Amino acid sequence: MEKTGFSPEEAQIIAYASQFVDDAVDHKKMNVNGHLKILSKRFSGKTFNPVCSAHKGIQFIQGFKEDVQNKIYIPFHFLPDLESIKTKSESHLVASNGKLAKKLVILAQTELSKTTGEERFMNLIRLGIALHVYADTWAHQNFSGRHNPTENDIDNIEIFKNGKWEKISRFSQLEYNTFPDIGHAEASSFPDQSHLKWRYLKNSTGETHERDNTVLFIEAAENIFNIFKGIQTRYSWSDIKVKLIECFSYQADSIEEKYKKFQKVFPEIGFFYDENQWRDEALSVSDNSKFGKILQENNQSYKLGSDKKWFYFHLAALDQREYILGLIKSS
Repeated sequence: MEKTGFSPEEAQIIAYASQFVDDAVDHKKMNVNGHLKILSKRFSGKTFNPVCSAHKGIQFIQGFKEDVQNKIYIPFHFLPDLESIKTKSESHLVASNGKLAKKLVILAQTELSKTTGEERFMNLIRLGIALHVYADTWAHQNFSGRHNPTENDIDNIEIFKNGKWEKISRFSQLEYNTFPDIGHAEASSFPDQSHLKWRYLKNSTGETHERDNTVLFIEAAENIFNIFKGIQTRYSWSDIKVKLIECFSYQADSIEEKYKKFQKVFPEIGFFYDENQWRDEALSVSDNSKFGKILQENNQSYKLGSDKKWFYFHLAALDQREYILGLIKSS
């Protein structure tokens, strides 16, 4: 985001919020001593109700619930255009550069331009969340966030390696076929690996879909860059495109290795992400020992910490979810 004209500090907030969409798994109400007026929307007395925007591990079992699909998968990861969500029978397939997802980014950008202080922090975070779902329209295209075999049942996955197509192992394919027809579950993490060139069979149509993730990710990055190009004139897209291609196409499955590659290619940018940072800064515990923190987590009882960005994330996520659910309901 620094290359689009934001200060390093603001770029970090936007980037953190965007990534945190995949890591915000808190879903239980928690007792918090003290809160700001701006947080009242999610507070009832001393009880704060976080917004879960992702599932990890065993939480995926909850994905079969329509309520979960509507509140988590669709508004944060698999956003179709409004025309596609008018009825349950119509396609919910995600399309790259989705109009509704882009609208979320433009709305957040507009609000950001009007605000200062704490409100600006909130809108930086809102922008990061919107950018996440917008970028996902490239990675998640031709899948949907609802349980639907017609849209999400796939087979015969192949990966392009060393100049030829190779089928994934029979065991892996059988394993993926047991996953629910929700999102890209049957494609595992293949849609999100930036260096991967792969293809699969869509069972409902018999068509083979070929994907070059590096090409898709570059297209997403260019569209995001163009949205913000009016903010700065120091960089042009051509200045950073080659570097991004080098990073996205880097053959590494490990996030840590990708991270090191970005650091090497963009040494002028400070890359840092700890999914617990905002939470730890927002929620203060009385006993910082490992055992004390475990007890605190079990009790779900905290004091208001030194920083509010974690709370702001949940408020902004709620706004986006309610906006999308409102559109679905009114349709």
